[in-house]
Amino acid sequence: MIVKPMSRVAAATLISLTFSGAALAVQPSGYTTESGVVITPLLNTGLKYDDNIFSQSSNEEGSAIVVIAPSANFLLDDGINQYMFDVGIESGTYLSSSDDNYLSSNLGASTHLEPSSSSRIDASITAFWGVEPRGTGVTEGAGDVVNEPLTYGEQTVAGTYEYGVMSSSMRVAFDAAYYNKNYSNFAALTDTLNYDSVFVGATAFYTTNSGTDAFFELNRKAISYDEVGTTSLDSSDYRALIGATWEATALTSGTAKIGYQRKSFSSDERERFSGLSWDVSVTWQPLTYSTVILSTSRSARDPNVAGDYISESLYGASWIHQWSDMVSTGVGVDLTDENYGGITRQDDTTSVNANIDFALRRWLDASFYVVYTDKESTDPTILFDKSIVGVNFTISL
Repeated sequence: MIVKPMSRVAAATLISLTFSGAALAVQPSGYTTESGVVITPLLNTGLKYDDNIFSQSSNEEGSAIVVIAPSANFLLDDGINQYMFDVGIESGTYLSSSDDNYLSSNLGASTHLEPSSSSRIDASITAFWGVEPRGTGVTEGAGDVVNEPLTYGEQTVAGTYEYGVMSSSMRVAFDAAYYNKNYSNFAALTDTLNYDSVFVGATAFYTTNSGTDAFFELNRKAISYDEVGTTSLDSSDYRALIGATWEATALTSGTAKIGYQRKSFSSDERERFSGLSWDVSVTWQPLTYSTVILSTSRSARDPNVAGDYISESLYGASWIHQWSDMVSTGVGVDLTDENYGGITRQDDTTSVNANIDFALRRWLDASFYVVYTDKESTDPTILFDKSIVGVNFTISL
């Protein structure tokens, strides 16, 4: 399904959202060059305390963490076509565990083109170099088997072509994407987990006069691992979904799709998945200053290490309220249910978060937040709970 490029504000603040979760009130002022390119720099910095940095079930270790994340967005917009480039870095300094200090970075370029009233093209290329904190991902439940975080790089190239006049009743979109992920340290743990995937899909839209688009979506993702372990994890993931996206009233908007997913492996020794898949997100705004967001999804995905696949169901709810021009709050809860195929394991994770944001100036936001996570599992080495409290500042021109 076609996705419009993000605004320069949203694109320039992705790093901020990764560690604060706060809504952005800052209104960045960009610098416009003689050629019309708008350059918008942004700085996010904060301090947080994590009471279980390795996500352990016992012998927890805590640390304060200083995070600094500068970024810049470059945008050329002629009113119809857009060209965007983003660059950012993020550094994290653990005051009680210097081995876990990290530096991540990202680059991204995207464009939105409209050659005619009946054709739209979106294309993007992104690269990210990051870390997997000890006790998560590959080292889940075993953060002590490595002496520093795992590092990796990932790249994505994606494009969408949509044909059909926006005012017409029928449109069709074609999607393609390539993704690659490679770990760069601890080869004994990660060599068999480097992989790439190729995604192709098509979506047919039918537009009603009530502000609703109904659609039918077909797609396939082919996943290929660089090295074969004892049994290959190479797979093909097929989905057929029907759904709707709507802005039927001034109060609600959303997208809902449901259908069938089939995940099959090149190895007959792997357990295949087939079943119901869905993705629903509804935004309810009963007042201009109060918003409720409800979401749920279900799909099968590849595991980090053990098992053949994970059948993952997600449920989330959040409420954002603007108390005044200067103060807003947010609260949210997320529930994750993971059932593993190929092994006997079930995980249930609950995450609760709350934040209060202060718009101190047009160019300065402060946010205080707390996140509590509780993970239960049939594998006793995986379960843990942790709390994170922090303050974050967003600074622009």
